[in-house]
Amino acid sequence: MAAGCSKSFTSKYEEELFYDVEFEDFCKSFEFSNSSSCWICNGYYGPSYGEPLCGTCHAFIFPNHPSEEAQGLVTEFSDDEDSGNDEPPENGSEAKDRDDEDGGGGGSADSDVERPRPSAPRNLNQYLDMLSQPRDSDECQQKICSLPVEVLLSIFSYLDDLSLWNVSEVCKQWKRILEVHTPQQMWKKYTKERWPLFQQISTIPNWLHMYGALMNSCFCRTCLIQMAMKTPMAMGRVNHIRANRLRSDIRSLDLDATEGIDAVALDNQLFHWQASILGPAGSPYEGGKFFLYIVIPCSYPMLPPQVRFLTKIVHPNVSRHGDVGIDIIQHNWSLALTISKLLLSVQSLLTDPFTQICMEPELGRMYEADRPKFEALARRWTWKYAMYEVLPPLEGLF
Repeated sequence: MAAGCSKSFTSKYEEELFYDVEFEDFCKSFEFSNSSSCWICNGYYGPSYGEPLCGTCHAFIFPNHPSEEAQGLVTEFSDDEDSGNDEPPENGSEAKDRDDEDGGGGGSADSDVERPRPSAPRNLNQYLDMLSQPRDSDECQQKICSLPVEVLLSIFSYLDDLSLWNVSEVCKQWKRILEVHTPQQMWKKYTKERWPLFQQISTIPNWLHMYGALMNSCFCRTCLIQMAMKTPMAMGRVNHIRANRLRSDIRSLDLDATEGIDAVALDNQLFHWQASILGPAGSPYEGGKFFLYIVIPCSYPMLPPQVRFLTKIVHPNVSRHGDVGIDIIQHNWSLALTISKLLLSVQSLLTDPFTQICMEPELGRMYEADRPKFEALARRWTWKYAMYEVLPPLEGLF
């Protein structure tokens, strides 16, 4: 139905339901243009394997290590307030989740076994070396699936949780092995570790499925690995300006918490953060909880943080990689802006997209030319990827 349809509705719910049915086939089959190849090089440097960026482009634009803009600067807290040996400051949501985990019943002894940390993604030099050297063809005919379960479990024991979940996606046999032989408490632990702002509202029958659903709801798995690694900054002289400002930002998040806004530091140096935003009421994102990855640079607050959506979202100002196209983190950054104000600006962007300059021009054109169609698509993605706290995934549907 055209955007200028004169059909009248008795309520907003009736209107949304009508357009959800009208554009159901379009929403089910929607894909970004050229989604089968890298968004940046269009496959020139190699396949992207379902990711928005190939490994080479990701390593060039989003390197694993902090930029060298202020190498040698490090944030430390004084002994009278926060020690560098302490855990990172936690807000109410993180403390609540940790309390729930500590008192949440006894799992098996296997759940207490620590798995290896995630391996770092290849850096740019490694990718360039791979591109410049020919690869020998693999003519091995042996099938790893023919190995006994005991051998497979021994191999899997050397994998970190992110790699172990990737193993479960290889075939139904391996997924079944992990469902039977890995404890639910372990997957619950790693779900809360990778998504510390995730709150268990309803009963979750299978934590492996929840972990997998949250993984599949993310734009870029390489960003998840970078967030899980929490790469430390280069040690050097203390950056007191950054430390004092971040301490003030944490107080602002704790004491003046805004409805639908939350953020927590993931490392002691307050370099890696995870944030969450609730979809604004009255928007097609209402009811959804969107996770974001924030990287605080060495020279903050002189330079703005890097902000990326982890949760998939359809929006003209959010790229298929999760990058946010908002002027205050591009070229209009101000020292008066804090982390909470930055998140508020991103949340307000969900209500009022700026379509004159878009990260995804096709979505901007759809928003301007056919608003009901765009909102139907945005609602469907919100239900599909951003509502797992209230609607746990069903087996086989994530």
